[in-house]
Amino acid sequence: MRAEEQSKIREAAAGTIFLLIGTVCFASKSIWIKWAYQMGAEPDAVLLYRQLLAVPLFWLIFLIYRPPMPDGKKKGDLWKACGAGVFCFFLSPLLDFIGLNHVSAMVERILLMSYPLFVFGFTACRDRKMSSIQDLFAVLAVMFGLFLALGGWNAELFQANRIGAVFILLSSAVYAGYLVLSGHLVHQIGGIRLNAYGMTAAGAAMMLYTGIKSAAGMNTPMAAYPLSMYGLFAVIAVVTTVIPFVLMLEGIKRIGAQRAAAISMAGPILTIFYGALFLGERLRLIQVIGCAAVFFVITGMEYRKLKTGKNE
Repeated sequence: MRAEEQSKIREAAAGTIFLLIGTVCFASKSIWIKWAYQMGAEPDAVLLYRQLLAVPLFWLIFLIYRPPMPDGKKKGDLWKACGAGVFCFFLSPLLDFIGLNHVSAMVERILLMSYPLFVFGFTACRDRKMSSIQDLFAVLAVMFGLFLALGGWNAELFQANRIGAVFILLSSAVYAGYLVLSGHLVHQIGGIRLNAYGMTAAGAAMMLYTGIKSAAGMNTPMAAYPLSMYGLFAVIAVVTTVIPFVLMLEGIKRIGAQRAAAISMAGPILTIFYGALFLGERLRLIQVIGCAAVFFVITGMEYRKLKTGKNE
């Protein structure tokens, strides 16, 4: 085997390993957050410390990689990146973290998988284009799967998951809106720059949000936590936010975005496994059927999009 071929194999193997580790780390996010909640942390505090710890690390990544300015970049693009960051890194995770306080990590991850459904709907409205029968069937199948995942006809279980589900589905909708309206910014200014500016704006928005709540008398404990809690905050910021970004960035450089997307599809299965192993969570049979339906339909939609090279 020639040295060039050996080098390509090593690059592909390294890229796959980076992506697998990144997927494993990101899939554990809900578990660490659930542990923080069990120890007495509020969703606002978890998100605030995640932002405060992650922002300097994203700027460190920016300085290390020093991505070149893309051709044709306008100053307004950086302001757009800040605006996009408020939606992608502040509003969407805030709704998600609040919802996660009311549902299991398993159900939360399946509900978050619904974002392609919202992307599909927003794109159809934007382009004023009729959907195919196949797409409509997929949408109905996902909606029915989500209904089952929340408890289906079990009124008690459905009621218990209802509040959290509303917040998490809103989180998915906000993220989908970000992808449809601002997804092109990744190509215009680059992913590293977008994350640095976006996370900074999100951190500022989170501080403003907590300040407004405090002024309104809705105080959320932000300090006086035990040292172990701050350790959890650091893990959530570093292990489940920054490290997956770096590993996926390096993995994509080595094996390409399509193969990277295929590997990352294992994330929801890992979260369900973590939830059962570390939190003792269990799903009823009807929820298992619903989760499986959502997973396979959404995975099929994403695989078809990858295969055809279609981007929203």
